Amino acid sequence: MVNYEKTLLMAPMAEITTSSLRRCIRKFDSGTILYSEMLSAAAIVKGSEQNKYLLHMNKNDNPYIFQILGGDPELMAAACEILAEKGALGIDINMGCSAPDIIKKLQGSRLLSNIAISRDIVKKCRKVHKGRLSVKMRSGFDSADIKYLVGFAKMLEEEGVDCITLHPRDGKQSFKRTADWNLVKLLKENLNIPIIGNGDIASPEDVLMRFNETKCDGIMIGREGVRAPWIFALSNELIKTGSYRLQVDLACIFKEVLLGIKDDLPQYLHKSRAHRFAFYFSKNFVFSHEIFKKIRNLNEIDLMIEIIDEYVLRNPNERIKLFRGCIPAVCSS
Repeated sequence: MVNYEKTLLMAPMAEITTSSLRRCIRKFDSGTILYSEMLSAAAIVKGSEQNKYLLHMNKNDNPYIFQILGGDPELMAAACEILAEKGALGIDINMGCSAPDIIKKLQGSRLLSNIAISRDIVKKCRKVHKGRLSVKMRSGFDSADIKYLVGFAKMLEEEGVDCITLHPRDGKQSFKRTADWNLVKLLKENLNIPIIGNGDIASPEDVLMRFNETKCDGIMIGREGVRAPWIFALSNELIKTGSYRLQVDLACIFKEVLLGIKDDLPQYLHKSRAHRFAFYFSKNFVFSHEIFKKIRNLNEIDLMIEIIDEYVLRNPNERIKLFRGCIPAVCSS
């Protein structure tokens, strides 16, 4: 099991947290907890051909967690049994996805509106899976009621969940407004299991600030972890030493992840995974819109690589970027 103490986690993201991106993150940091893409419990149980690729684990993925999505307690438990045999650190239950096609099926954040079904899902999953079981959730389905949130989280704790990750927005907000980290602090103060905070982390300084403010046990990073896969390493360095410094070859990393997608996955998955990664990673460049606009019109990764090469040839000063920072006490010493 994980001894949570300022632990960092890469969020599970549909079509994004590929084995290629995970290898990239792992190059910079060996301790970050990595997650699979969001996996359909029904597809796992049915033995979907696509899951052969989505369930693949890299040799150095661990600590690694599979995240499952579903609303049927029996299917969720059956998926847990299958995944438990694959040697990951644990299994996470998705109670946070707010995509319209998910919530209409009584899955993701919609489960927060039905405590009885949510309890049954956790109870049945806990019965068949003796390893680490966690839940990633939002602050509510269509609103954030503090009393209900704490009661729901305590239910999860009572049913044997080992850890809760809270994205402190309700399901209807998606990524609108600012994540309310006071709710992360609230759960930390009212529960006995580890609490992980998630939402609006954009820098190592944000990580340190949220740890200090909430006393949470871990911080999960999503979108910024895709744009800057090195943020976990920099954050850990800031926490340990009070400063960080890293020089990154942006073009090399961009191409490396795309080529990894090409090598790992069948061709029919290349476009979706490459486009989703490029949407975030291209933001590292001044003319990010130009890069992504061209890549979005392409289906083949080799052609996307050409776009990157052409860009850095015209803008060589953008290829290498230095990231550095420190807390005031260290900077002034």
